[in-house]
Amino acid sequence: MTDLETRLREVSLAEPPLGFDPDDVVTKAAKRVRNRRATVATVVVTLGIAGAAVVALRPSPPQPAPPAATYLPPVIVVKPPQQPQTPLEQRNMAHLKEVLPTVIPGARKIVIDSFFTLGGELHPDEMGTTVSFVDHEGKGHSFNFGVMGKLTVARNTRPVAEACPPEASMRCDKIPRPDGSTVVITEYSEGLPGRPPTGKVDGRGAVHYRADGTAADVDDMGGLSVMAAADLGLPADAAGFRTGGGPSLDDRQLIALVTDPGFATQ
Repeated sequence: MTDLETRLREVSLAEPPLGFDPDDVVTKAAKRVRNRRATVATVVVTLGIAGAAVVALRPSPPQPAPPAATYLPPVIVVKPPQQPQTPLEQRNMAHLKEVLPTVIPGARKIVIDSFFTLGGELHPDEMGTTVSFVDHEGKGHSFNFGVMGKLTVARNTRPVAEACPPEASMRCDKIPRPDGSTVVITEYSEGLPGRPPTGKVDGRGAVHYRADGTAADVDDMGGLSVMAAADLGLPADAAGFRTGGGPSLDDRQLIALVTDPGFATQ
């Protein structure tokens, strides 16, 4: 038995053919793994780029508007009238006090001369006042505001068709309104007394020729009288119509005042 076992162990049986090269199989498998990894990496990178593109193309949300400036309500002082006021003058004064904080936002103090009739017996339906104020920067300004009835407009006011003569001012614009009325805005340069105009805008005015034949007007020279400076608590050197920095109201403010229907003529 021992010899038989020994002989059997010495027999070498040939392996059946596999039909493929194992080394080749291993090489191809490794190659497929590498290709698959490269494909996955490409897809990941592509998705990353696409995601970045979507983020880049997505519109950024609108930036919030800066908050509107907030100011404390102004101190409003109405100078005592020198004569008894009519109900119409009192009505216009109450409305003027109501609208001024909106027209001149940021004003710290506003001093208003009482309305007074300007025209006497010839045109008693004309009333006016002077408004002086300290703005939010501490600078003083003033302007004149008036309301004119039909009689005054007919007797004492240049017709709207003649409101812009060529030599009258540096600027004169007629602005038609939807109701058939017209606003005329002018700018002028007067210069210092005894000197020619400098070309700088010294004053700005607006007149609203209302459709019913009445009118309202503003004359804005920007500076202060000595009395107005004292009323506002400003130093004396703040007075003078040429030291106020020119007109204080822009077109929007002028138009808001003269077109306000709350100012009545009767």
